[in-house]
Amino acid sequence: MWQLTSLTKQRTEFNFSEDRKSVTTVSQLYDHDTQLINAVELIDWVGEDFQFILCEICGNEGCAFGGWVTLKRAGEVALIMPAFEVIEKYYCTEQYWPPHYLLERGVIFIEQESYNNTLCNLLPLPGFDSIASLSSWETAKLFQFEAPNRILGNFENSPELHQDILIASSEGNLMKQTTCLTNLVEKLLSKEQSVQLRKSTKSDQVIIFYLDIPGIPEWKALSYDGLKYSLHLEPGYRMNS
Repeated sequence: MWQLTSLTKQRTEFNFSEDRKSVTTVSQLYDHDTQLINAVELIDWVGEDFQFILCEICGNEGCAFGGWVTLKRAGEVALIMPAFEVIEKYYCTEQYWPPHYLLERGVIFIEQESYNNTLCNLLPLPGFDSIASLSSWETAKLFQFEAPNRILGNFENSPELHQDILIASSEGNLMKQTTCLTNLVEKLLSKEQSVQLRKSTKSDQVIIFYLDIPGIPEWKALSYDGLKYSLHLEPGYRMNS
């Protein structure tokens, strides 16, 4: 996951007719050099699913493929993430895929104060407490989406751990740790309840899986607080249901 740190708006013009006489001025939202939204004024801000990247020929929602996000709340953070429920409902892939920056960098998280004092001043979003809660099923999909090298499969499919990529774990027995991880994911998929993202503390032990791919990357996947295991998300959050 990554955090918005330098939000700015820029004005631009779209030409919505063949004769180039129908010009519409819109605002575009950026974080540094990443364009998050290409036409703020043209988005339908009702509900919790939004197409952030609209067709620049007509400006209509649904014309262009992809660019869809959903807004959810988990504990003290808001999340801009793929619209997993819409993708699941319509059995589609490209039509409701997330914007390229989510595919490349992962889900965006915004702490409550920054959401209320910064993002809501730039966009017509609901108050923090009015955001729909992240469900347990969506949490499993979020964990799958954030996992490196598609180790839990493609996000449009049900999560499935590719154990052949795993080499070792930083703590304990690898088989025991992977069983724990898959059980936690399956539990989230089978239940419907809200899930909280909590910042890890110094007492939480993060368990790392080492992967058999170039560079031997590390996957910080589990957290243990001395009593129970939780799924772990970088940068430093644990999933509590």
